Amino acid sequence: MHAILTKMNQVARTFIFVGLIVIILLALHFLPKLSIGETELRRVNVLSDVLPEVLEDDLDAVPEIPDVPQPQLAQQAITQPLPVGREGDTLSNDMLSATPLQDNTQAQSLPEDTSVLAQQRDSISSTPSQGGAVEGTSILDYSQGRAGGMYHFYQALASVRSLGRPVRVAYYGDSFIEGDIFTADLRELLQDQFGGNGVGWVDCASQVNGFRTTVTHNYSGIHEYEVVKRPFSASNQGIAQRYFTANDGARMTYKGTRAKKHLSQWDRAIFYLRTGGGLTLRTTLNGDTTVVDTVVGSQNLQTIVRTAGFDPKDSLQRARSMTSVSYQVTGIGSGTLLYGVALEPVAGVVVDNFSMRGSAGYTLSQIPAATLGQFAVQRPYDLIVVHYGLNVANSRQGNYSGYTKQMGQAIDHLHQAYPQASILVVSMPDRDQRTDAGLRTMRGVEQLVAYQQIMASDHAVSFFNLFQAMGGRESMKSLVDRGLANKDYTHINFRGGKYLAKLLFDALMAGYHSYGF
Repeated sequence: MHAILTKMNQVARTFIFVGLIVIILLALHFLPKLSIGETELRRVNVLSDVLPEVLEDDLDAVPEIPDVPQPQLAQQAITQPLPVGREGDTLSNDMLSATPLQDNTQAQSLPEDTSVLAQQRDSISSTPSQGGAVEGTSILDYSQGRAGGMYHFYQALASVRSLGRPVRVAYYGDSFIEGDIFTADLRELLQDQFGGNGVGWVDCASQVNGFRTTVTHNYSGIHEYEVVKRPFSASNQGIAQRYFTANDGARMTYKGTRAKKHLSQWDRAIFYLRTGGGLTLRTTLNGDTTVVDTVVGSQNLQTIVRTAGFDPKDSLQRARSMTSVSYQVTGIGSGTLLYGVALEPVAGVVVDNFSMRGSAGYTLSQIPAATLGQFAVQRPYDLIVVHYGLNVANSRQGNYSGYTKQMGQAIDHLHQAYPQASILVVSMPDRDQRTDAGLRTMRGVEQLVAYQQIMASDHAVSFFNLFQAMGGRESMKSLVDRGLANKDYTHINFRGGKYLAKLLFDALMAGYHSYGF
């Protein structure tokens, strides 16, 4: 009898727990509209998959899509000597402080390519066909030859064999690229064309490590802090807007995969950290070579660079590739923060995925300038991509000037730390919702895309209209129908990532060749 009563109590508790969850979700559903500054947050709608979007009469009228600026021909381009491998090839306990890079700029005339400009103008005014990708959607460069435009990235690609370090791409985004979706295929295409290997940046811990297929990542004793959750100290964060603390004896293991080409092995692993009180790091390479480093305390960014050494069976003593690397942290002193590990080539291209679920992007401006400056010395980037919007677009809002003002500050912040890097704004994709007329592009998406383009122009960087390139209105529905996106009509899957990454890659290559490279 006691066992029967216990089982009944367990069932009752389960129903009570489920009931509480339903009540909480319904309460969230009926919350009034919330805003941060001038940006209205998306309303919780637990029945959004089955009910059409209700558009009340008292909603503010959505304004017309604002006019977007046209890029003008660059008469001159600012070029600087491409930064070489100052990140070092050996253990660096005391990083260089965040000092400004010397300005050795020289003006260089560029050939006027009126056909490219015409193509860019056509891409602004063209009307995408619903459900199909627009061939040849161009990257619009608003720099007029100033630093921040695409020329630096193209120059780096052209110099990939002599650069002395990898050509690096930092790709910032929200859940649209989570799990290395989209960026995995962009990385593969660039490495196919220009060489390179490895997955690039991987955090010390990750909530999607079981979902991400481009690296096998296991860890224990690691505690994660990220900008979209509390508690979080903005002053502690690294370049990925996260930081990690560790228990004594914490472990991290990274192994290559064959999910994409060039990921099963890489040339070197770089561990990024900061420790005030010092620590001991035990690194095991390829499962057969162990190195122990005593890292002394420093207030600056520190790196530990390791290669796999030589194959003892190779009489020519050629350097071997790395297929796995594991770390154990002991003797952890006070003020120790871990950031991540980069698995990368010594030459070629590498793309770092910096996804942040739930982010609108403007918190990038909160990364401490000194921290960004030290990363810029240790890990110089040639192209920085900012790709946000899913957590901003709202069917009850059409004016996004407040958001783009905040996002523009984030772009300026990145540009100040990486004055030579090309910066590319990628627009939000299509996002569809249920209406009385069926699945339609969510009202407000096209307005946000236009404001993002205006923002790129205002801050003299480049812009790629992904919404237009993927086909414009209702193109997300088309991807879902083709099995390339999820039925939330918001996120792509891995197949969709491959499809869309090719659109951006083709635009990058068109721009690259337009300069005569």
